[in-house]
Amino acid sequence: MTWTSNNTPGLNLSWQSVASSADGTKLVAAEEYGVIYTSVNSGTTWTSNSVPLGYWSSVASSADGSKLVAATWAYGALADAYGIYTLDSTPAPSLNIAPSDSNLVLSWIMPSTNFVLQQNLDLTTTNWTDVTNTSTLNLTNLQDEVILLPTNGNGFYRLKTP
Repeated sequence: MTWTSNNTPGLNLSWQSVASSADGTKLVAAEEYGVIYTSVNSGTTWTSNSVPLGYWSSVASSADGSKLVAATWAYGALADAYGIYTLDSTPAPSLNIAPSDSNLVLSWIMPSTNFVLQQNLDLTTTNWTDVTNTSTLNLTNLQDEVILLPTNGNGFYRLKTP
């Protein structure tokens, strides 16, 4: 396996902790003494976050990368930054479709927010209905999956927050 650098900010930073979403696209990295950086494109670009300076000891990410947690401990002048910080964002789910034997598998990364799979036979109407098939969690890829029988007609699907 070959390791490559991915444009992390600064050359003199002491990285303390890093975490990733299940698909590796969303990253969070904490500098030992300083700030927290996030990336939404697998580390191609990084953004500094508006957290107070602190001695960051660890970071964690939900499977979809929409919930981040960071812990810091205080020392001297940084006593105000002591504690656990969270960042919640609204996930933008991506719905995948793939054939499996004679069925169709619709899947999406295990979200931090509940989603309902809906279907519509005609995109010119607003007749979206909930799919009644129960989703199951595939632990090998952290994807919620619904297996459907293919139809001969149109079928459109979306994820919606309840």
